[in-house]
Amino acid sequence: MQRLALKQRIDQRITAKVASLLSPKSLGTIATMCPFDFNKKLINYLLNDAFVEQIADGDFEFLQGRNLMVELIDAGCFIGISYVNQRLLCNYFDSVSIASDATLSLNSYDAILLIEQTIDPDTLFFQRKLKISGDTELAHQAKNTIDTLDQERIPKVVLRLASLYRERFALST
Repeated sequence: MQRLALKQRIDQRITAKVASLLSPKSLGTIATMCPFDFNKKLINYLLNDAFVEQIADGDFEFLQGRNLMVELIDAGCFIGISYVNQRLLCNYFDSVSIASDATLSLNSYDAILLIEQTIDPDTLFFQRKLKISGDTELAHQAKNTIDTLDQERIPKVVLRLASLYRERFALST
């Protein structure tokens, strides 16, 4: 019985520590402290794998020679994405914004809802939870192409982490 109680206390403490890392600010700080090459390779892999069909169909050609900034507002994180040689490329990842052709800004919770496809980008836009600045035509094209994401292409571990994050965030609000 004591062993079970001890195990439960340890589990609670570990869960509390991990949960504290699941706040937007903590994740943003941790992510921007990682070396750029690590973030770049991870984002390049995830984007190009998830959007393989859209890339093959030429759906991202509108981004050729352009820079789209994705801002995760509550995490204080900016991710620059462009399209070169039929590949999506992360060209920037930091806590400071740089010049871009267009910017999509949203909170991490809403980004997770988009990934999980429990809400569409137009709904977030009309609820003013997805903000667009710069070249609005470019941003709208990106928004519409993101909406065609096949959730089956997202690695299960990413979906599980997103779900845990969303659950944690929902409990703290």
